[in-house]
Amino acid sequence: MNAPQSELPQLTEQQKEVAQRMGIPEEEYARGVLVSKFTEQRQIERGKRLGEHIEGILQELGSAYYTLEALVREGVKARWVARITTPKVIKNVAIPIDLADDVIDSATVQDIERLRQLTFRAVGREELINPNALT
Repeated sequence: MNAPQSELPQLTEQQKEVAQRMGIPEEEYARGVLVSKFTEQRQIERGKRLGEHIEGILQELGSAYYTLEALVREGVKARWVARITTPKVIKNVAIPIDLADDVIDSATVQDIERLRQLTFRAVGREELINPNALT
């Protein structure tokens, strides 16, 4: 929000109209557009890092048979959803945002194990979960 005016994006005509209808100065609206851009870039990077962890977990199952097809952040529902192709079906795995944040920010053994267990359960491979792994 403190970016110099020279770094603010040029508003489209539609954005200018919205700013005018909402009674917001164009410069302030442009700052909001810039914040949105930075926020989106940050979430893309966080998604890439989470995806790398999920892919590492799936390699334990055989990467040719289990693949991460997509990863979507659902902020309103406070979760990431991983779309994983299994040998039989496609599974959507809901990953709570707090778990994803722990994995992305800290990547402790415990955090990775929680993600691993969630992923294995979701794709129907519970037999590979070590019940003593988190104790």
